[in-house]
Amino acid sequence: MLDLKTSLNSLGLLLTLAGIWVLYVNSPLNVAAFDGGDFETKHEDIERETNKRNARMKFAVYALLAGGVLQLVSNYVPSKCGAEPG
Repeated sequence: MLDLKTSLNSLGLLLTLAGIWVLYVNSPLNVAAFDGGDFETKHEDIERETNKRNARMKFAVYALLAGGVLQLVSNYVPSKCGAEPG
């Protein structure tokens, strides 16, 4: 069974990795630059997608921060020392 310290550290690492992945997927570097469009461009759809990506990026930043905090907290949780086998 994992102790609390290991569990918090592992959860922090998972949140950090999830945050990095969400930031990468929603990064503006992965989308073609918007050049103003033409008469068929649906600006409402572009704005909706932009708002959705910004919300995901905000979540990713919070996940990265939470992951880092959990990793820091896990450093101060005492390990099981001298646990008897059995």
